[in-house]
Amino acid sequence: MKDLPKQMLYVNDVFSNARDLGLIQVKAQQDEESSRKISIDGKSYISFMSNNYLAFENDERVKEAAIEGIRKYGMQTSISRMYMSFDHYLELEDKLEKIFGLPTFLASSTTLGHFAYLPVIIGRNDAIIMDQFVHESVQLAVSTLKADGYHVEMVKHSQMDMLERRIKMLSEKYDNIWYMADSVYSMHGDAAPMKDIETLLNTYDKFKAYIDDAHGMSWIGEHGKGYALHHIPRHEKMYVITSLNKGFGAFSSALVFPNKLTKQTVYNCGGALRFSAPTLHAGITAASCIADIHLSDEIYERQMRLNELITVFKQKSKELDLPIINYAHTPQFFLGLGSVELLIRFSQFLMSKDFLLSPSTVPAVPVKHSGFRISLSLYQTVNDVKNLLDLLAEYIEVLEKEGSFNKEQVLKGFKMRDKQRHLV
Repeated sequence: MKDLPKQMLYVNDVFSNARDLGLIQVKAQQDEESSRKISIDGKSYISFMSNNYLAFENDERVKEAAIEGIRKYGMQTSISRMYMSFDHYLELEDKLEKIFGLPTFLASSTTLGHFAYLPVIIGRNDAIIMDQFVHESVQLAVSTLKADGYHVEMVKHSQMDMLERRIKMLSEKYDNIWYMADSVYSMHGDAAPMKDIETLLNTYDKFKAYIDDAHGMSWIGEHGKGYALHHIPRHEKMYVITSLNKGFGAFSSALVFPNKLTKQTVYNCGGALRFSAPTLHAGITAASCIADIHLSDEIYERQMRLNELITVFKQKSKELDLPIINYAHTPQFFLGLGSVELLIRFSQFLMSKDFLLSPSTVPAVPVKHSGFRISLSLYQTVNDVKNLLDLLAEYIEVLEKEGSFNKEQVLKGFKMRDKQRHLV
């Protein structure tokens, strides 16, 4: 194997150490008595790691639908949808169009969807501006356009004033200015300023937005249409892609278009769609079952239960003065710790107390911004949330007394002003 670059070598060392300590890359089983717990080496843990926010994937109706898909169609049919589509693919797309209120096409994954979507809608004389923290899958797809000579640049995270300045300057030279952003950012859980983006869309003719709504899907909006379309239901210059994993709880992704012409053009010309096999049949029939639930009142009951968990988390973590990096009203939160060493100590402590969180460090976040991503889902109870937060506060107090941790320095390191942390 080739010699690793310095940064990759560091990442490899950190991950190898964490693996040796039993903190990552562990062999796990779903607890047989409760789908809300995970078992590792025979010990059960309450998990705050899953992004399946509404707990659809273990619903008996969904599992039966997946099984029926295999019984009826087999595991998969290796024929490009450029040639043909089975009825159940088209039925799912029809249901998704009712959910989103916009033309929709399926891709096997969100990453694959980016590679199909972006090269078709972005012109040769267009400029691309990426948010600093837009998802890695978007950055990867954009990198292929940059290699092909497209103008690509990056702006500081959610800085709309900086974005507006760049729109004005780039408009003098380029036909269109594209902004790449997440609706809900996957690490810190903060949300894109959708209303500000809408204002820019309405102000500048050349400005267009491409929004990855993977972490915004299902838990918010009419029929669970997601964070982006909840705030901007329709705009001719906004293009959306979302995941049918995560909050939706199935498999595949949905490309959501502002009009039918764009949908058909991406269908015809999106190379990543033309030359790829479609989603497994079980994933489609399971997703179709979940789409039916989205189109019923049950979706609002699930949203309400998750909303209660989010509210409890925000209120109690503020009371305990935990170093939560932001308080946006989403199911994702981030506990800032600062160093990898503290992250490892904290992970070991939480596992000793039967809790699992997602330890996050370089390359997902800068090394000095290490901490825990905390994902809320319907697999947790209000008491689970309260008990976790009490444990976090307890251990932070221990670390502060021994001089190993300084809350204010951590927040200063993240450069989070109080106003930024308390966005709702």
